[in-house]
Formats: sequence, C-alpha cells, structure tokens
Amino acid sequence: MRQRLDSRTIFVAVAAVVIALAAVIAAAGLHYYATIHELVVQADAIMPTDKAEGTAIVTVTARLVAVLVGSVLLAVAAIAALLVYRNRLERRGERYVQSIYQAIGANIDTAIFIVDSKDRVVEAVFENIQDILGVPAAAFFAVDGLSANEAYAKVAAIVHSGVPGERRTWEFQCFNGALGRNMWLRITSRPVVLGGSEKIIYSLTDVTHEHDIRQKLMDTVAAAEEANRAKSNFLSAMSHDIRTPMNAILGFSALIDRDADDPETVREYNRKIATSGQHLLGLINDVLDMSKIESGKTTLAASEFRLSETVAAVEAMMRPQTSARDQVFTVEVTGVTYEALVGDEGRLRQILMNVLSNAMKYTPEGGSIRFAIDGSLKRHGALQHLRIVVADDGIGMAPEYLATIFDSFSREESSLTNKIQGTGLGMAITKNLVDLMGGTIAVESALGRGSTFTIDLDFPPAVGDAADVDVPAPEAPVDIDEALGGRHFLVAEDNDLNAEVIAAVLGIHHGTCDVAENGREAVEMFSAAPAGTYAMIFMDVQMPVMNGHEAARAIRALDRPDGRTIPIIAMTANAFAEDKREALAAGMDAHVSKPIDVAVLAKTVAALSRPESSGA
Repeated sequence: MRQRLDSRTIFVAVAAVVIALAAVIAAAGLHYYATIHELVVQADAIMPTDKAEGTAIVTVTARLVAVLVGSVLLAVAAIAALLVYRNRLERRGERYVQSIYQAIGANIDTAIFIVDSKDRVVEAVFENIQDILGVPAAAFFAVDGLSANEAYAKVAAIVHSGVPGERRTWEFQCFNGALGRNMWLRITSRPVVLGGSEKIIYSLTDVTHEHDIRQKLMDTVAAAEEANRAKSNFLSAMSHDIRTPMNAILGFSALIDRDADDPETVREYNRKIATSGQHLLGLINDVLDMSKIESGKTTLAASEFRLSETVAAVEAMMRPQTSARDQVFTVEVTGVTYEALVGDEGRLRQILMNVLSNAMKYTPEGGSIRFAIDGSLKRHGALQHLRIVVADDGIGMAPEYLATIFDSFSREESSLTNKIQGTGLGMAITKNLVDLMGGTIAVESALGRGSTFTIDLDFPPAVGDAADVDVPAPEAPVDIDEALGGRHFLVAEDNDLNAEVIAAVLGIHHGTCDVAENGREAVEMFSAAPAGTYAMIFMDVQMPVMNGHEAARAIRALDRPDGRTIPIIAMTANAFAEDKREALAAGMDAHVSKPIDVAVLAKTVAALSRPESSGA
C-alpha cells in the first residue's frame, strides 16, 4: 500500500511538471511569434537593407530558441530527477519487502517459494530453505550436483512434475545428505494468479519431530496392547495355575470328611493340602512382588550377611527338590575374598532361588544342574564381585523366546512346558531385582541343550571381614510347646477365621489368648488389663477403626511402663521388606507374615520373651 501511494504521487508530479512546461513553452512561443510577425510586417515596409530591423528579428528568434531549449532541458531534468526518486523508492520498497521475507523465514519452520506454472522457474524463495534442505536459496533448483541430496531431489521432482489446478499435499521420508540425517518432509502446493500470470506457491516443512512423536505414540500403544495381551494370557494361565492347587485343597478337604476315621490317610491328605497351599502362596507372592516392582515401591535393605550362609540356605532348599527328581546338583564357590558382605541378602536369595527353581523345573529327571559362584573375575574398587552361574542340561529355550524371557507374564508355550506350573513372572522379577542391585543378567540357551544364566553383582565387604572369618554355628531349633505354652497373648485380628486359627494353634501348644476385633479394641483391652496379663501382642496391620500401626503407637504412648516394653509382633499378610520396616517404625518388635508358620512364630516369640512378661 505504501509503495502504490508513492508511485501515484510521482506520476502526478511528473504530469504537472510536463503540463506546466508545455504551457510556458506555448505562451513563450506565441509571444515571440507575435513579435517576429510584427517585425516581418514592418520589414516589408522598409528596405531589406535595414540592418536594425534584421538585428531585431535575429535577437527575438534567438530568444525564442533559448526559451524553447531551456524549457526542454528543464523538463528533461525534472523528469530525470523524478525517475531517480521513483527508482530509489522502488528499491527501498523491495528491500523492505525482502526484510519482511527474511524476518518471516527466520521465525517460522516453513519455507515458501513461488514457481511459474508454465516454465517451472523459481521466482522467489525464503532464505530458510537452507535450514530445511541444506540448499542455499541462491542455488535453489540451480543445475549442479545438489541432486545427490535425496530430500532436494524429491522436492525438485514434485515441482517439475506438474500439479493439478487445486491444492495438494505430499509427505515423504528421505535422507538429507547435506544435513546428514533422515527426515520427513511435507510439501503443499497452491495455484494462484499474481499480476495476471499463473503461479504456484509451495510451502515446505520439516515434520520429522511430528513423526517421531507419532511413532513413539504408536510404539506406546503397541506396547500397551502387547502388555494387555500378555496380561490376558497371564490371567488365563493364572486361572489354570490357581485352580490346580485350589482344586487339590478343596478336593482333599472333602476327602478328609469322608476318611476322618483313618488318621494316616487324613495326614497324607493334609500334607498334600499343605503342598498345594504353599504353591498357591508362591503364585500370590510372585504377583504381588511384580506389582511392587512395577509401581517402583521395591527398595533394597542394607545389612551384613555371610555368603556361605546364603549359599548353604539356598542349597538346603534346592537339594530335596533335585534329589526327588534324581538330578545331579553341584555347588561351587571359588575365589571369594570377603565372606561377610553388606547388601540385601533376602533379595539375593530370591534371585538365586528363582534361577535355580527354573533350572530344576525345566531339567528332566536324571539331568544335571550346576550352581557356581566365582569371586575372582573382577572387582570395582573395594567391592566384592560375584559372578553367579546356573547351568543345566534341560530342555532349553527357542531363540525367539530368549528375546522375551525377562518380560513380565512371559512363558514359553510348548508340549514340553505346558505341564510346568508357573506365573511367567519369575525371570521378570529376577531381572528387575538384578537391575535394582546394579548388576547384570544374561542367558544362553538352545533347544535340547540346556540353558546357562550368568549374573554379575557387586557387594561392599563388611568392615574388617575377610574369607577366613569364622562362621557362627546354626541356631538350635526352638521347642514350639516351650515357646508358646503357658503364656497368655493378646491377638488383634478382625478376621474371625484367622482369629480362630491362631487361637487353635496356641491352644494346641498350651497357650491362651484374648482376641480384639480391631486396633482400638486392642488398645482398650491392653489398657484395662493389669500389668503382666499379656506376655505378648500379636497385631494384625490392616484392620477397621484403627489399623495395627496406629494401635502399636497408641500402646507405646500409654502412661504405663509395660506399654513401652511389651513385645508386639506384626502378624500380617503384608510380607514385603518395606512392610517389615513400617512395622518396626510404628513401634513393633518383629514381623511374622501370613499364612502363619508355627515354627517361625515360636522362634520369634522365644527371641522376644522376657521373664517379666510371662502371663498366667
């Protein structure tokens, strides 16, 4: 708009000057014409030899010519000055428009260029074309070696191929040699008419980031769908795996009623019920453990432990199972510098049991399993490095399954494995625990040739301990009747069946109890009872009205000495290390997880018993 106004002003000024000059010339010409005509008339009346009249005519004529020449020169000068001024204004306008283009190009992610629709010549292009294609604007579509750039070549092919008389969009992937990366480009064409000529305006945008986001979303959706499929498969398998021990438990319970008069048969049924219950408990623990890991709530404990004791405990648990299957089970520990280490011994034992249990389950009867720990391979500073190898000559795994062995809910399905019970969570839990401990786990396997798991972990040694430290003798077994008998307990339990079970167990071993239905009732019963009434308190955690943690804190805060000293044992289905720490933080002295193992309960009671707490 500003340029158009300046041009009009210039043309009006030029026209005005030309008209003025024409008027001046016309007036001067008429004046001098009249003067010359008068002189000529006078000259006719006198002699031609009259020099004065001749001189007057020449003078007037000269003046006329001078006026005419001066007027022409003045007009030419005025026109030239106006043309120069107009040219300057046009160049200033072009620079202004170019600066607008440059500012737009520098602040948007789209490069725009205009092409003549007939000869395909680029008439204008934004400078930011170089940021997108790696081609400078001055060389855009120039005939040179730039066509080796795939991105540039595809854009050129689109422009030179011709487009229909309507808007169109292309989107494609290419490698940009000038920028050295793969990219996605989107180019849009729109036919327009500029100055009476048909043009095409192209807009070019780098949409690589959009495609990356889109791909990540698609991958996330695919992963979610895969996780849902895996969990659906898991639930289907879990339905079978849970129903199997449940069927045994319910079936043998019914048989007990039928054969109640045959004690030996009832005991056998009871042993099978206990075995099925332990398997069911293992399934539940795996699911809960994986849930804790996936929610990021799993933490590691740091306490001193002895590697030889851990190995001995794992071997003691595995040996009966491998012997029952007539498997050769060998254990080797070599090169360990530090016997006493600091770390989460419970999680280490869980890792070892998961891998060894897998080896035992997937190795046929008569096969062999090797469990080796080597502490000499490498060390990080003062840390004790352990390379743990579990190798078997079992059925092995297919290559495609190896890629997913550490995924949650993953189990290999084949005629050899379908009858083997499991949740498909053991290896996922193991991998997550190894990662949490800063270690690595790898597996090599082939169908029919067995599997080898290799785990690398580092543990700080206990201060001042080395491999020659004496290992303490194992604790003597606790007499359950001696630990529980003759004592009176306060049991806080909101579930009637669980309360009945603990009361019966205590009764079998000559102990007694009072039962509170929630935490508040437990606090009130303890507050109302004389000192020494209760030897100990068994406290459930999840209860209505007041939970176990709150009840323990309330008892510890009572204004009576035995409230601060009476042993309180958390007796709860919350069985994780975090739950134990929370119980201790609430003022409890120990933690026993459900289902209750009477031997563990008796051992805990014996460890916490005090002479002054024994009740009648």
